[in-house]
Amino acid sequence: MKVRVRLFGTLKRYVSDYDPEHGHEIEIPDGAKVQDLIAHLEISKSNAPVVTVNSRIAKIDDELIDGSWVNLIQLAHGG
Repeated sequence: MKVRVRLFGTLKRYVSDYDPEHGHEIEIPDGAKVQDLIAHLEISKSNAPVVTVNSRIAKIDDELIDGSWVNLIQLAHGG
């Protein structure tokens, strides 16, 4: 199945040909979950993003469906 991913903050560095206007289409296996997509992109746990799927906040174990729009939003850090 294919999902379209939009990356925010420094997460864009995980996709070399990332297009911020249109996002990035990724093919993943049927039945893949949010955590599988994050692993596929090789995003480290220290950069764990807030995730929305089709404009709804998603949990790490939510199953993705073909054609979904997934936003991965990096949390701000400071000190």
